Amino acid sequence: MNNEINQRKLIDMVIFSAHTKTTIGIYIGFFILLGISYIISPASATVRDFMNLLKQSSGLGILSIGQTMVIMLGGIDLCLGSIVTLVHVITIGLMHGNPNNIVPVCLLGMFLGCVAGFFNGFGITKAKIAPFVMTLCTDFILKGIYMIYTKGQPKGVLAESFRDLGRIRFFGVLPLAVIFWFLFTIIFIFIMSKTLFGKSVRMIGANPKCSYFSGTNNDIIIITVYMLAGFLAAVAAIILSMDMSAASLNLGLNYSMDSISAVVIGGTMFSGGIGGIEGTVAGTLIIRLITALLQKANVANWGKLIIQSVLILTVVAANAKRK
Repeated sequence: MNNEINQRKLIDMVIFSAHTKTTIGIYIGFFILLGISYIISPASATVRDFMNLLKQSSGLGILSIGQTMVIMLGGIDLCLGSIVTLVHVITIGLMHGNPNNIVPVCLLGMFLGCVAGFFNGFGITKAKIAPFVMTLCTDFILKGIYMIYTKGQPKGVLAESFRDLGRIRFFGVLPLAVIFWFLFTIIFIFIMSKTLFGKSVRMIGANPKCSYFSGTNNDIIIITVYMLAGFLAAVAAIILSMDMSAASLNLGLNYSMDSISAVVIGGTMFSGGIGGIEGTVAGTLIIRLITALLQKANVANWGKLIIQSVLILTVVAANAKRK
């Protein structure tokens, strides 16, 4: 029994050490890319510009926390972008410029995110539908719902006090959205590394049968993870809406694929079980920095898609060898 425990500890230490090295390498890659951007545009080498990069990354960063947990579980969520758009148009559509509506509307948005996540988790666990198919169909359903709701022309007015939240900068520098991102990151790093729930997610991703026979209720964990992913996508939508003057049906257009890119570039393996949110933070910053660099170079969106694809292929190939 003691030998088995010692073997398990040794395996955990090896995996932790390998993941730590990978995470450090990802952050080194980000700072190299950041240095290149400063060489290309020396005027952007300011604290304010770096804070703007963090702010632009915050929505994707919060959403990618949920995608990280889903991929660590061995799944995938293709509907997070549509959750962002749905919650966004409903938030603006129902607020009517009234500050008294801020809390109820935001709570409704988070509830809708959880419902979408529950629908995904229930279909995957009870109907045994593959995560790719289930979340893709949910994506289509959500798009249909917000198109019916808006009739193709989203309307509404945000309360001015709600928009003021998006303009807050603590100490004149740090945006509120970045603080939210860092808080959620710290909370979920703790959950994934120090709690039984986090260890169960990793175990299911590594070996679902072993997890089941060890007494873990796989279905409950899977449903909870997808609900958390939907909740975080809704939170990201609310934070992104703070900076919007009008509703947009394109807000969440690239968020599902960008979040997958951020997670994979951040060192989480598609096969499940290995990875972490700390790497996803760097992956998110890399995705947003690449976008900013391409915009400075006047390269169209296709350039970003090509670079993201090459990065994902490279990282997945490297991870296959590493595993």
